[in-house]
Amino acid sequence: MADILNTTDGTPRVRAGGLETTAMRYHELCIQRWLNSLFFVREGYPVPVVITSPMDAFSHFKELWAAANNPFAYLYTLKDSKGAPLYEPHPANVRYPIISCHRKGWKYRQYQNFSIHRWRHLNWPTVSNTGTNIPGVNAQSVGLLKCDLGNVTTSRMPMAWDFKFQIDFFCNRPDTQAFFVEQLMQDMWRTGGAIPQTWLSITYPGWGKQNIRLYIDGDIENLTPEEPETDKGVEFRTSFTVVLEGFDIDVRYEVFPAFWTLVFRSSAGSSVPPWILENGYNLIDVVDVRAEGEENPTMDVRVNIPSSGTCVTVLQNEPEDTIITLNGLRSGNTFGQFTVISS
Repeated sequence: MADILNTTDGTPRVRAGGLETTAMRYHELCIQRWLNSLFFVREGYPVPVVITSPMDAFSHFKELWAAANNPFAYLYTLKDSKGAPLYEPHPANVRYPIISCHRKGWKYRQYQNFSIHRWRHLNWPTVSNTGTNIPGVNAQSVGLLKCDLGNVTTSRMPMAWDFKFQIDFFCNRPDTQAFFVEQLMQDMWRTGGAIPQTWLSITYPGWGKQNIRLYIDGDIENLTPEEPETDKGVEFRTSFTVVLEGFDIDVRYEVFPAFWTLVFRSSAGSSVPPWILENGYNLIDVVDVRAEGEENPTMDVRVNIPSSGTCVTVLQNEPEDTIITLNGLRSGNTFGQFTVISS
């Protein structure tokens, strides 16, 4: 998931509507990474994980094994103690163990939710580098203009959801099953006295790396048949349900100017009647400092500031964003000098 962020400034590269931006997808990847790091056929060779129901796990694994871009091709290099390969390419029979990860449901987690608020300063979508393609909303080509500087990315803050998965482990040896259960128990030692739980690291689009809780919901069940079918090998199956306390991230980002509008208000210099003081704080004018022509002392004192280009022309052609209150202007001249505050 790290490739969905611009490494320079953390700007999201993805757009809303892509599979990689869905909450289900990046939580599935988080679960898969946890399974691959914990359960393995041999050291350095994780057990294959398929995102499907337990009934379809083996057939889905066979389809992926026969595919041209087999995601489990790393198992071809796995050898036994005598140097013989343990896995053979298709059409050879695939082997156990395998793990299925099945979606069970989604539940809203109200006590950790804060999506009603806005991320008013999620990140800055542009950087002062005129030779780099900026993957922001307002700068799609190479180079930057002054119009592109100072914009801030905002979005809705994350919404809290519980993602429930059913995990099933299939193997053909009892010691392999015992090793799996032992690894699972050992990773759930961060219980806090309540339920078996652990913490996983996940990279959210736009939010970055976070730690979220994973806990076992219910028992770890042994679903191995008590009386296997005649002339068939025993399939040892272990099943349990986990809940991942994750978040749904709003990737419908909006970009707004952060500090390019100066609001002029009048201020009182001494004791004045209340009506004059009230009028003195009425809005007088709104000015965009980027429209100061080719020379802009406020910005040019900083290093690596790009040229204006068509910036001034673009801003001058925009509709006027100026509000003048005559009473406030007249009252301001009466009792004090103008002051400038940011908004």
